[in-house]
Amino acid sequence: MPRCSVALLVNFVPPYRVALLRALEREVRRLTVLVSTEMEADRPWQARSGGLDVRRIRSITLPYRRGHPDGFSEDLTVHLSWDLLPRLACLAPDVMISSEFGLRSLQAGLYRRLAALAGRRTRLLIWATVSEQTERGRGPLRSALRRLIAFMADGAVTNGTSGARYLETIGFPSGRIFAIHQSTDLDRFENLPEPKPDPAGTLRLVSVGSLIPRKGLRPFLVRLKAWCAAHPERKLHWRLVGDGGERESLESADLPANLELELIGNRPYEAIPDLLVDRDLFVFPTLADEWGLVVNEAMAAGLPVLASRLSQAAEEMVREGENGWLFDPLDPAATDAALARALDAPPQERASMAADARRTAARFSHGNTLRRMIGAIDAVWGR
Repeated sequence: MPRCSVALLVNFVPPYRVALLRALEREVRRLTVLVSTEMEADRPWQARSGGLDVRRIRSITLPYRRGHPDGFSEDLTVHLSWDLLPRLACLAPDVMISSEFGLRSLQAGLYRRLAALAGRRTRLLIWATVSEQTERGRGPLRSALRRLIAFMADGAVTNGTSGARYLETIGFPSGRIFAIHQSTDLDRFENLPEPKPDPAGTLRLVSVGSLIPRKGLRPFLVRLKAWCAAHPERKLHWRLVGDGGERESLESADLPANLELELIGNRPYEAIPDLLVDRDLFVFPTLADEWGLVVNEAMAAGLPVLASRLSQAAEEMVREGENGWLFDPLDPAATDAALARALDAPPQERASMAADARRTAARFSHGNTLRRMIGAIDAVWGR
């Protein structure tokens, strides 16, 4: 296929996407990234373009609160952009890749139709970071908007099989859905030293992410406390990297003597590998995640992963008993059983699982993601 120009329409550029986008930039004729904001207020990262052609469009940012059927709520933001159409007219991209199903994607669909009326061919891919679990409880108006956008688009990119199943329910034919897993920059984890067991015999756990209800940290802590009460001879240390509204309740939690909770707050994106290397096990008890890139990062660092089934990363990457363990965080008995399997695994078994985790992470590389992204672009451009 001929090299085409691409316009990427996103809220902002997160640091974990910079290397991938730089690689994509080298494969297309031109890549322009149109963002609604340099960085969202609740993100712990510094805005960095990495040399990409990033341009900010005029937008209004509005906060809103979303309740999930599983009982948790989260504070989110929506970006309403009003000058996207003239920006696209100036760029005249061959292919647009628009994230999410809001006003930005609706305008991109409208531009595609107007360009066609003017005799210009352009194509639209929706970058749908969704899963069946994250989209449960969406109202009829939002579903109707998504069906309209699906009708206007040429295809959709999504993270995994759960996201693909959801997209089919809103009108995307399976042949126009491209499964492209999220990936991380594996070079960041290449030269990490091998972890060594704690001399005192403490099992060291780590989690990375926002301290918010959706991440399932407090319910998991309840199960962890129960396990510690049943095993007073064992010692656990759980490091939480990140910040959020649940920090105070976690800090004030009444803990058994054999459980230590370390809350270290937000850390720079570049510091994450060093915060994983002295750990024995990664914990990801999320109640809903469209992917969960921290699973990629933990495996790249050589950590077995104890992960919620309600994350697409866990669904796609974790193999029970080989590189980690899976559990349903909404089922206390299932969580307890998975905890027992993970915490009772002998060191030699965890070492074997660590090697498998690294091999798994290597398959979810930027190179594979880029290959699939180029395939999706070529498919809609050539249609």
